[in-house]
Amino acid sequence: MRKLKKSRLYKMIPIQYRLIIMLVIVFFFFIIGLVILLFLLLMGSYLEDNPMIENFLEGQMEEEQEQEEEREPVSGAYIVSGVAPEVTRYEEYFRKYAKENGIEEHTEILMGMTMQESGGRLADVMQSSESLGLPVNTLTDPEKSIEQGVKYFAQTLDEAGGDLELALQAYNMGNGFIDYVDEHNNGEYSKDMAIEFSNMMASRMGWSRYGDVNYVDNVMRYVEEDESMPVDSGGEWALPLKTDIRITSEFGVRTHPVTGEAESFHGGTDFACTPEDDILSVKNGEVVEAIHSNVGYGNYVTVQHSENEFSRYAHMTSLSVSVGDSVSQGDSLGKCGTTGTSTGNHLHLEHMTELGQAHEDKNDPRKTLGL
Repeated sequence: MRKLKKSRLYKMIPIQYRLIIMLVIVFFFFIIGLVILLFLLLMGSYLEDNPMIENFLEGQMEEEQEQEEEREPVSGAYIVSGVAPEVTRYEEYFRKYAKENGIEEHTEILMGMTMQESGGRLADVMQSSESLGLPVNTLTDPEKSIEQGVKYFAQTLDEAGGDLELALQAYNMGNGFIDYVDEHNNGEYSKDMAIEFSNMMASRMGWSRYGDVNYVDNVMRYVEEDESMPVDSGGEWALPLKTDIRITSEFGVRTHPVTGEAESFHGGTDFACTPEDDILSVKNGEVVEAIHSNVGYGNYVTVQHSENEFSRYAHMTSLSVSVGDSVSQGDSLGKCGTTGTSTGNHLHLEHMTELGQAHEDKNDPRKTLGL
């Protein structure tokens, strides 16, 4: 009944008045919108000209910047080498709980431990359930595993008096190993002590073996001491990277990181880098090799500088030059990568006097670079 009355009332209004009413309503909302726009413009101008507001906003920006700086990774005494993506994906957690437990400088060590414990492929990534007195792999949340593993390692490191090797072996064998070393070797870690303790515990438990006597070596193979060097060098060659120079593997005899071959001769020098880094020519010359490969050197470039002077740049993600190109010192040859036989992103640099030269006959690039 009410709707019917309204409809009749509306029909009683002449059509010209209906149009006027609609125009008035539209104009009303237009004016309201205009007023709001003017208000916003005036407020913006006021905020810009008001010193108190300006100082407040600057303070907020500075506070956010400080918080961002606090979130930046803390550099430790080590850098990771060959740590799998399954582990590095949890780097945020390692840094968070290392900071909480006051062992930020050991973040890379924790990642190396996780490589040895699980390779990042298990939910209990640090295998820390046992440190809580629980059965193996009880923890099913990777963050909880890392939180407990870092906490336990920090406690173990403290009990070991800061002795990293002793703490690592105790993380694997239990804190009883620390007491055993205190009693039998004046608190000094040695692999012999690890073997003795392992044999004793295996006999006591009726097991064939106890723990991993090579645990320290197995963890440390995933980290390198941070030997950052200044960008400037005084050698015959310019540096092949714009970033701080970190040598991760020296020229000469070593245990091959991929095959495990002992007494393998490394014919170049390895430098840490990221896929964003350009690989730079160390000297003027001509590109004589630009090879794409999935084995050995991976994607690599060789530049000839004189009749018996060549530089080779291996394991690149991509190449930016071709055979026959002339390059100047500092020109980009490609991007850092991990193609071929490689355990992680790095540059393998060689100094040769002829193509096809045996590794033992090549020159040490570090000396040519003046490092």
